[in-house]
Amino acid sequence: MNNCFSWKTIGDPAPQGSKRYVGNGRMIESCKRLKPWREQIIADAQALGLPQTITGAVNVSLVFCFTRPKAHFNSKGQLKPSAPAYKVTKPDADKLARAVLDSLTIAGIIKDDSLVTTLSAQKRYCVGSEAPGVLITVMDMEEQPFDPDA
Repeated sequence: MNNCFSWKTIGDPAPQGSKRYVGNGRMIESCKRLKPWREQIIADAQALGLPQTITGAVNVSLVFCFTRPKAHFNSKGQLKPSAPAYKVTKPDADKLARAVLDSLTIAGIIKDDSLVTTLSAQKRYCVGSEAPGVLITVMDMEEQPFDPDA
């Protein structure tokens, strides 16, 4: 198995975790985009063709890229000086990460998301013509001995 692998899933990142009550004790996900987003992550992960599921400690890095709103640009298509440098609006990074980690488990990349010992999640705006989505990096820590001096 590869020690470290990464890929980008293209699409509009969707959060997981906010639920809404629909009656008779039933709750459903608030975000309607969640199901297709998870299906795309699962398909991309399975396309890697990894020989086996990771069953030990893993390090996961997630970089979520969002399309800037049109209001961030002037009439000439240039970024306004007042446009924010960071994506500090919803969705929350932890809910975005939850959707990806559950997808990695369903896809058979990792046995369970409890195996994630280190998680890094970043939200940012797309740069230039970059497509929105998430860059996912998974490192199998069991193959890499821990070196406290590294």
